[in-house]
Amino acid sequence: MRILVVGGGMGGTIFANHLARRIHHEMKTGKARITMLSASHEHVYQPGWLYVAMGRATPDELVREQQSLLEPGIEFHVDPVEEFHLAENHVKCKSGKVHEYDLIVISTGSRALPEKIPGLKENSINCYTAEDAVEFFKQLSDFKGGRIVVTVGLPHKCPMIPLEITFAMHDFIKDRGLLDKTEFYYTYPIGRVHSLENVAKWAAPEFDRMGIKYETLFNMKEVDGKNAQVLSEEGGAVKYDLLVAVPPHKGQEVIEKNGLGENGWIPTNRSSLHMEGEHGKNVLVLGDTTNLPISKAGSTAHFEAEVAAENVAAVIKMGRPVRSYDGKVFCFIEAGK
Repeated sequence: MRILVVGGGMGGTIFANHLARRIHHEMKTGKARITMLSASHEHVYQPGWLYVAMGRATPDELVREQQSLLEPGIEFHVDPVEEFHLAENHVKCKSGKVHEYDLIVISTGSRALPEKIPGLKENSINCYTAEDAVEFFKQLSDFKGGRIVVTVGLPHKCPMIPLEITFAMHDFIKDRGLLDKTEFYYTYPIGRVHSLENVAKWAAPEFDRMGIKYETLFNMKEVDGKNAQVLSEEGGAVKYDLLVAVPPHKGQEVIEKNGLGENGWIPTNRSSLHMEGEHGKNVLVLGDTTNLPISKAGSTAHFEAEVAAENVAAVIKMGRPVRSYDGKVFCFIEAGK
C-alpha cells in the first residue's frame, strides 16, 4: 500500500511515525510505503510562539529539521502539493512531480488571516508566526502604560490563546513595574470569557481578582486605526493604546483552490476521519484541516493521528479498521504565575 502524507506539521508527523512503527515489517518487505510531502524542511513547535512574544524564548529554539523527526524508512520531500486529483488517486506538486497513492492523509493545517478584518493587520499585534511573535515582543517591550485590549476573531487556532496571552502579558507588565499605569481590557465573541463553560467559570473570577476588565458578546467588525478603537458587530467601540489580536483563521489556500472544503476546512467524518463524499474512502483528514466542531489544537491533531495510524495499520494487516475517533482533545492553559 502506498500511503501519501501531505503536511509535515503535528498531525502528519505523528501519523507517519505511529504508522511506520506499526508496519515496520511491511515497509521492510515492500508491502507498504510511506511518503511525506511538506512545504518546508522545518518543523515548528507552534505553541512556543507565545514564549517568543514574551521574550522567554527565541524563534530558533522552536524549530527542528523535519527529516530528523521522522522514523527511518519514511520518504520525505520538500515539495508542496498544488493539485489534488482525488478521483485518479494522485497529486501534483510545485516541482511538477506527480505522486500516486492508495491512501492519502491530508494534514495541511490552518493560517491566521488578520486581513479578514478591516484595519486589524495594520493596527494590532499577534503571535501566530515567528515574525509576528518577535514584533509582539518589541511592541510590548516599548509599552510604557495605557490600555491593552485583547480582541478575538473566529474561528482561531489554539482555543486557550486569548486567556493565555492575557495572563502572560499581565505577568510581563507586572514584572516591569507598570501595572499601576496599565489597564487590561479583554473582549470575547460569545456571552462568556471562553467558549468552554468550565474554563469561563474559572477564568472570569481570575480576571476579577487581577483587575482585568472584560466585555463579552464583542465580535470584531473593524479596527479604526486613526482613532485607535475596535468596533464590534454589536455596535460597540473600545479604545486601545496597544491592540493584541487573535485573528480569524482559515484552512490552507491549496485546499480552497482545489475545492476540497469551504474556507479550507475539509468535510470530515467525525468517527472514521475519512473525507466525506465521493472520493473519501481513500482520504483521511487530520488536525486543523478538518471541519469537525472541536478545538483546532496540536492535541487534537495528535489524538486523531494516533487513531488514524492504528486503523491504517489494521487495514494493511487485517483488512479492517479497528477504532473510531471519540472526539478526545486536551489542552493545557498557560496561566502565568
